[in-house]
Amino acid sequence: MVTCLAVVCLFATLMTSAEGGQRGAAAPAGAAGSARAAAPVDLTGYWVSIVTEDWIERMSPDSPPSGAVGGGRGGGAPGGGRGRAGGPQEAAAAANPDPCRVYGAGGSMRVPGRLNITWADDNTLKVDMDAGTQTRLFRFGQVPPPAQRTLQGHSVASWDTGAAGRGGFGGGGGGRGGGAPAAPRWGSLRVVTTNTTGGYLLSSRNTYSENAVLTEHFMMHRDFGVDYMTVMAQIEDGGGAARIVSSTFKKEPNGSKFQPTGCEIVR
Repeated sequence: MVTCLAVVCLFATLMTSAEGGQRGAAAPAGAAGSARAAAPVDLTGYWVSIVTEDWIERMSPDSPPSGAVGGGRGGGAPGGGRGRAGGPQEAAAAANPDPCRVYGAGGSMRVPGRLNITWADDNTLKVDMDAGTQTRLFRFGQVPPPAQRTLQGHSVASWDTGAAGRGGFGGGGGGRGGGAPAAPRWGSLRVVTTNTTGGYLLSSRNTYSENAVLTEHFMMHRDFGVDYMTVMAQIEDGGGAARIVSSTFKKEPNGSKFQPTGCEIVR
């Protein structure tokens, strides 16, 4: 389990383990020149969130920190499911005109739950979230955003690798003379999301507007033979300082615990 909470320490750990564990990894099957074929890491599969920071707000989204809070679905929380808090918290949730805002792109990785990451096609990664039954699509290449804003917005993806100067999506798929390209030293997924309807980051006391730009880095790392994925997110919204948060997930062997729920506020 990742124990470093400082951003600098986290990045150092990720880069060290990625460099040691991803060298020589084979690219997943896909059309030549596609994002899938160029992938330096395989993010697909089922993942469960590990809640090791901001526990109260993450386990009880869109509610004040006071009052009863039930067990969480995340891997770092006790219990196997969320409890439900009563009294003023339920009343506040019922009065919320748009409770799904807590599951928007900016806060989606912060809500405890499980992810199922698959390839929708050779140039689109699909992230299904059981918390709130939400879906995010990460599109590689120059894809114009739709005219209408949505909760999950428009996400453009690219591969970041240690193979500077190579072609392909983020540098992972290039090569010369028809030979197999050298494996990158490390790799991560970079996703930039715009065109959202706004939403909550952690709770309704920390919001972002429809003009926000969300930049995320999905980084895999391994500890004692267990695969983890950390998502570093930066939200820039107006002239204020950017907000940076991180969320960590542990890989699961299958989808037996993946249970989609509605986007009503549950605790």
